[in-house]
Order: sequence, then structure tokens, then C-alpha cells
Amino acid sequence: MEIVKQRKVLNKRVVISCISSLVCLVLLCCLFAGLVKHDLESEKERYSYIAKNEAEHIITTIDCVMARTNTLQAMIQDHNGDTSFFDLVAGDVYRSVKEETGVTLKNFALAPDGVVSDVYPLKGNEALVGFDFLDTTRLGNLEAKEAYEKGDTILTNPFELVQGGMGMGGRAPVILRDGDKEVLWGLVTVTIDYDNLIKVLGLDNLEGMGVNYALSYIDEEGTSHVMHSIGELGDDNVKTRFNVRNLTWELEVSPKKGWISVYMVLLSVLIFLIISGFVGLFTGILLKLRETNETLLHLSVTDQLTGGFNRTSYEAELHKLSERPLDDDLVYVSADVNGLKQINDTLGHLAGDEIIIGAGNCLREAVGKSGKVFRIGGDEFAALINVEDGSLDAILEKLDSLTKKWRGKSVKGLSMSVGHASHNEFPEATVEELIRVSDKRMYDSKRAYYRSEGVDRRRTSGG
Repeated sequence: MEIVKQRKVLNKRVVISCISSLVCLVLLCCLFAGLVKHDLESEKERYSYIAKNEAEHIITTIDCVMARTNTLQAMIQDHNGDTSFFDLVAGDVYRSVKEETGVTLKNFALAPDGVVSDVYPLKGNEALVGFDFLDTTRLGNLEAKEAYEKGDTILTNPFELVQGGMGMGGRAPVILRDGDKEVLWGLVTVTIDYDNLIKVLGLDNLEGMGVNYALSYIDEEGTSHVMHSIGELGDDNVKTRFNVRNLTWELEVSPKKGWISVYMVLLSVLIFLIISGFVGLFTGILLKLRETNETLLHLSVTDQLTGGFNRTSYEAELHKLSERPLDDDLVYVSADVNGLKQINDTLGHLAGDEIIIGAGNCLREAVGKSGKVFRIGGDEFAALINVEDGSLDAILEKLDSLTKKWRGKSVKGLSMSVGHASHNEFPEATVEELIRVSDKRMYDSKRAYYRSEGVDRRRTSGG
């Protein structure tokens, strides 16, 4: 029998140890997952900053280049549509773009009525002279026609140029004044060397930082078209959408090594397994100690008969109240079971215990969440509640109703004498003074009860 008992104890310890190890492992994994999630969010926030910073750089660079359309617009307006100045200033305008932004222009051109009359540099762009930007069958011309019709500067996404290579075009309408009227003169166009623009933007430097990226434009249907990319992007990328004048672009970035290191995850899980094994050896003892402490604490403040708070808890609560100002809505309630001695003498102490338990239940149900009910003696109870006077009346009425309805197995009825004293009624009183007032009112109630029952308490003792 002893061997069997020892085996049962051993099996129980093994089960507790295994469960503890498993719980520990799960908790550690959850903690690790939380840390990984936090790190992942921080890393994505950093990559979001990288993407937004690059987007701002792109916007600023292109805006600086496109500002040259404003310069040429102003010159044409100053010369009232005469373009004879073009050969004198074209070289300076072209060089200023290179010096200020590092971007090389394929060309910039003047197009009265949409047809190119002047272009710089002419070499390599001869095919552009006479080109009709309002011919919507040619690539890049839909934006030119839109700019012409709307009277607003329009930027194109990258397209193949008639003179070869890839470019981005800016089409700006020029409006002249003819008296009180505004007349659409034509267009100023600036064409950016797209490959050079990508180089100047330094996007490929992101590769050296361990970043994969893709720069795309979004068409009118919301479809994304990749313009330039490095590395392969997954589905879980950081994206930022931004407007380059009238265009919508998107930059996606992600780390080349991935967001989470598989090696780190495997190493962490191995460490967690080792820790969980050690924790499992001690968890059973720790749980037992905790349960014992909780049981002892509960027993120290609980009345074993009624299940409510006991006198120890009551005295601790009074000590707290004596150390600080009383709440304005504090009410002390005294309660005592009527006729307990007679019940004990005629029906026995089990019946007496039954009525004490019933009294405690009625008091706790009436007070509810407004305060605490304590058993401070054999049939004596006290309650500390926080309510306004109107709510106090409702609690007392509910208590009266509950006691009248109460029925036990051995005892068919329950009666209690109740007294109370509120801080609102006695604002200068201490808690000890409230107790004295409440007890006096309770005893007055008890004397009135016995008079009404025709009982001479001088011949009896007890509740």
C-alpha cells in the first residue's frame, strides 16, 4: 500500500511538473511574441520613415525641376508671346537645373498652339521640332492636351521619347492677356531624363542599407505599375503613397533579411524549453504555497458561519477609517437578530446558526455593492456603506422586505433590530461616535420590538 501511495504522489508531481513546464513555455512564447511584435512595429515605423523621407526627396527634386516651366511661362508672358529671347536664355536655364538639382533634362521646348517651335538642346532633339503635343495618338501627349485644355501644369509618368530613351514630361500652359481677355498661347514643356532622375534620387543607395524597394505609379483605375525596383518584395511591405503634382506614386520598402530572423526564433525557443524545464521542477511547490497563503488570508477575514467578513476584518476597516477623514456619504449600520436565545433554547443551536446565516445573507443582499457587512459577535452585525440618504432608505426598506420574506428549514421567520448613523447627519462625528449613535438606535429598536411582542427582557438574556 505504501508503494502504491508513493507512486500516486510521484505521478501527481510529474503531471504538475509537466503542466507547469507547458504553461511556462506558452507564457514565454507569448512574451517573446509580444516583444517580436513590438520590435516589428518599431522596425516598420523606421522603414515607414525611410519611405516617407525618400518620398519627400522625390517630390522636392521634381518640383525644383518643374519650377523651370514657371520661369519660361513668365518670360513668354513678358515678351507677349515673342520667343526670340529663347536662344539667349536657354543655356542658362538648362545649366541651372543641373547645378541646383543634379538632374539632367532631355530638353525643354516652347510650343505655340501645341506645336514645338524652339527646343534646347537642339542636338539629339531635332525630331522634336514641329512635334504636335496635341496629337493624342503619341505617348505623353494626353497630359499635354489636358494641360492645354485645363490651363494647368500637368506632369506625365515615364514614357518612351520620340528621340529615344525614357523621360518624364511637364506640360505647362502659357496664357497671355489681350486687353481684358485671356488667350491660351500654347505650351512650355520640360522633359526629364528618367534614368538620370533615378540616379540623382539615390534610391539605389537603399540597397546598401539592406533595403528592397519598388517605386510605382498608380493609374486612374488604381492599378500599380512598377517604375523602378531593387530586390524582391513580399506582401508585408511598408508602403507610402504620395502626390507628385497631379500624379500618384507609391514607394514600397522592406528589409532584405526579412522582418524576423528565423535563427533568432529557433534559438529563443530552445532557451525557453530549457527555462521551462527548470520552472516545472518548482512550480508545484510555488502553487501550493500560493494556495495555502490565499486560504489563510481568506480564513483570517471570513466569518466561518455566515461566509461574510469577520470581526478581524471589521477592526481593520475601522482602523483605516480612523486614520483619514470620513467620506461625506459614509453610513454605519448596526443590526442584531431578535429572539435568538429563545430559538436556541426551544429549537437548538443549529436552528440558531440557521437564523444567523439568514440574517447575514439578507444584510449582504440588501447592501449589495454599496459597502461591506461584518459579523462582529454572536448575532451582531455591522455594515459600512457609502450611499446618499435617499439610497439608504431604499437599502433599509429592502432589508426589511428580505427579513420578512425569509424562511429557514427549522425557523419560520427572521426579525432584526437595526440602527444607523450617517456622516451627513453628524458631520463632526468620528467613526467611533457614529457607532455609538447607531448602536443606541439599534437597541431602541430592539426594546420597541420586544414591547410590541409582549416580552419582558428583564426575565431573559441574549438577543
